Amino acid sequence: MIIDVLALHQRQAKGEAFLLIDVREFADWQRATLPGAQHCNVYDYFIEDCSEAGLAVMAAEAATALQPMFTAYPNATPVFFEQQVGMRSPRGAWFAWLLKCDDALILDGGVDAWIAAGYELSPGLGLSRTVAHPPAANAPAWNRELVCSREQVLAADGVNVVNVDARRPSEFDGSFAHACCQRAGRIPHSQLLFWEDLIANGHFLAAQQIAARAEAAGLSKDAKLQVYCHRGARAATVLAALKLAGYPHVSVYVGSWHEWAEHHELPLLHCS
Repeated sequence: MIIDVLALHQRQAKGEAFLLIDVREFADWQRATLPGAQHCNVYDYFIEDCSEAGLAVMAAEAATALQPMFTAYPNATPVFFEQQVGMRSPRGAWFAWLLKCDDALILDGGVDAWIAAGYELSPGLGLSRTVAHPPAANAPAWNRELVCSREQVLAADGVNVVNVDARRPSEFDGSFAHACCQRAGRIPHSQLLFWEDLIANGHFLAAQQIAARAEAAGLSKDAKLQVYCHRGARAATVLAALKLAGYPHVSVYVGSWHEWAEHHELPLLHCS
């Protein structure tokens, strides 16, 4: 699920093939990236309809961007990276896992760790791809367990199925709302697990530390955990962290609060 820069460099030196995918801004990739890295924008993608039909469209659109890269490097292990571990590289890996590319990895520490280890960078060359909303073919085979619908989030009971809020505490309690959201608050049956509390200095915390923070947030490994944030990116970081910590049943609500807030018929909670 993750790989550190030393292991990546050593395995490359032994001839193992990796498909390096830089998910930072296009200009950053062009300026300097890991040698041979491709570029894909996975961050700006958002869907407004997390119904079953909407999720199938998302899988197809992710495949439109990523599958040609996987096909061009059929024997290579995809590795997604950004400047440090944040909300982009886990989202890229999550898209790959969604498409049943189960061996996809996140580069722990990202470009900064690569530089700190003394390894060289080179300019990014070639095509850039974007997970977006172009006309897409029918959805390929995809892992339905890694994503949850709006209906599934609504049906959570807080015990067997728990919604996990990856946002800032001020978003969780409703004291802050993004300008694009008509309502503030949190989804019922949610527990707060702030995404930045699961990383430090650009790296994921150790699995035991992540598990301790998840347990302190009231999250059980027996429960189905449905993670959301504002527009679905931070949630992927929390999913990856929980998976590292041994939580087997984790999915992302991609529409997240941005979609939920638009549906005035849906319930919300906030601190008075």
